[in-house]
Amino acid sequence: MSQKQFEPHRRNLPILAGQGAFAVMAWSMASPPIVLTFLAVSLDLPVFLAGLLVTIRHAAGTLSDMFLAQSIARLPKKKAAIARTDLAVAVCFLLVILAVIYGTRPMVTVAFVVGIFVIGVLGEIKSLMIIDFISDNLPSKDRMRISYTQKALGGAATIAIALLLHQFFQDAPALTRHSMVIGFGAACFILSALFMMTLQERQPDQSVRPAPPSSSRLDNIKTYWHEAKTLLDERWFRRYVLIRLTFVLTGLSVPFYALLAAEAHHSSAQGLTALVVSSAAALLVAAPLWRALSGYSNRIVMVAGASMVAITGAGLVAIHHWGFDHSVHLHAIALFVVTVAVTGLGSARGLYFMDIAPKPQRIAAQAISQTLVRLAIVAISAALAAIAHMNEIVWAVAAISAGSLLAVVAILSFVEPSEQKVKQQEEKAT
Repeated sequence: MSQKQFEPHRRNLPILAGQGAFAVMAWSMASPPIVLTFLAVSLDLPVFLAGLLVTIRHAAGTLSDMFLAQSIARLPKKKAAIARTDLAVAVCFLLVILAVIYGTRPMVTVAFVVGIFVIGVLGEIKSLMIIDFISDNLPSKDRMRISYTQKALGGAATIAIALLLHQFFQDAPALTRHSMVIGFGAACFILSALFMMTLQERQPDQSVRPAPPSSSRLDNIKTYWHEAKTLLDERWFRRYVLIRLTFVLTGLSVPFYALLAAEAHHSSAQGLTALVVSSAAALLVAAPLWRALSGYSNRIVMVAGASMVAITGAGLVAIHHWGFDHSVHLHAIALFVVTVAVTGLGSARGLYFMDIAPKPQRIAAQAISQTLVRLAIVAISAALAAIAHMNEIVWAVAAISAGSLLAVVAILSFVEPSEQKVKQQEEKAT
């Protein structure tokens, strides 16, 4: 290839680093599983509703996968659509804040449910588009580098901003403090959209022709499940889905561990700041840690991440049983550990998928795998929300800890010690 062909992605690297950093800041400062859960508990909304926010968000994402994946795959260019999605998410968060400040209790409840649903739809649309965009515009090595760079920059900036907001608004009412954090997150979504629009997007490959649009929603559904059947016949896709299903409970650790922290510390002046800072610090630590380990084996990342969630959950159950969970710092440490773990699992899974998924099947495979996994997430998260509401949240944490331990056993049983070494051996053989 000529040097001219490499210019677009080289120019994109610093812009993508900035865009991704703002996106990380946005999802940290306006995090549905942490910040919105904390806000819901602070407003004395039912624990079941606070836990059900996870279910609503994933159900919305499933609908996006089923009804919109084919339309997304047909988009020849995705830069502008990604930017518009970020702007729409920012508007959703701002509307939730306005409802919380000025609305009645029923209006607040409706705002949370509808807001989380729309954010779930938009978030999944962006997820499908950004994977395809990065896969098309960056080679594999740069994908890994930029992924971890975005998390490191975004995590460091989030810590600084969260501490500044805490200093400026520490004497303000709790609702004002929480609203400012979410409002700044919405501003970061807007900045992420502006950065996205400055990126240089490659021309679409004319040799890959997208499928013609279906004539009806029913045809879309038929096509969707036909593609699902076709993909499930392929070994690489079955293995990828099996890996994702193994970590369903592990992936629910952040919202439910945060729910336990919110129940204990929602009236604390430093509670939300501590959780936001700990989750952002986790991104900062996770970037170099998982980048180093993923170079050796995805199996190491998976086993280490699930083990961290299991041990942390057991620790939270123990300190709750003994009555030592009055300190917000213990919950902040727990959230730090599980965020490091879940970040590693998500990054390794995403990079692995971008490497193995063929271009013509990339959007469909991501959407269908998301649907299959989210069906499990919707059912399990609703059950955990019911357990947390009828008994104690700590029982949901115990279930997640046990499920993560089983995930470790499963990964040790069916995942090769090093996918990278296997790949290198195959390349040598050819």
